[in-house]
Amino acid sequence: MSIKQTFNTYHKGDTMRFVRIFKFTLMSLALLSSTACTTMNSKVGGVLSLDTDLKLTFIVSADANRDDDKVPSPLIIKMYELKSPDMFEKSNFIDIFERDSEILGADLIDKHRLKHLQPGEERMVRFVLDEKTKYVGLFAEFLMYKGAKYKLVIPIAQTNVFSSSAEIKISTNKMAIIEREPAKANVLK
Repeated sequence: MSIKQTFNTYHKGDTMRFVRIFKFTLMSLALLSSTACTTMNSKVGGVLSLDTDLKLTFIVSADANRDDDKVPSPLIIKMYELKSPDMFEKSNFIDIFERDSEILGADLIDKHRLKHLQPGEERMVRFVLDEKTKYVGLFAEFLMYKGAKYKLVIPIAQTNVFSSSAEIKISTNKMAIIEREPAKANVLK
């Protein structure tokens, strides 16, 4: 092999190695910047590099959300990020169901509609909350809403060193907290 061929082979290997290192560096930077953007919006995420401020676990019984024929049905849950729970606590089922944004007014920061919960399902969902959120209101759209326990208010820890979390049990037409950290939630009609 001539010196020229040896030189070209050597530099070709260095060039390929450089290209691989360059691609790896670019991909690492892209991944790092996208992770930083999602966690900087979270008090927990910003400090501890976690991706959520609130973790909710829904445990839905097999008899949840029965219709007129007593057949269990999928359930819609809406979550409201609130500055104050006052208007949410005062509102009735129909007011929230039909005019939630209007009724909650200035107390409302954001709202989320969760994917339908199926009877017999257990599901965990995580949320990065707005820094102004002091309470989370949960609203269950039960088919048989008269006499139902369709609202919950969960205070959010402002120091949020560990994410706030709650386990919610849904049975027939009732929604209740099983476990809550760090403060107790209010169960509302």
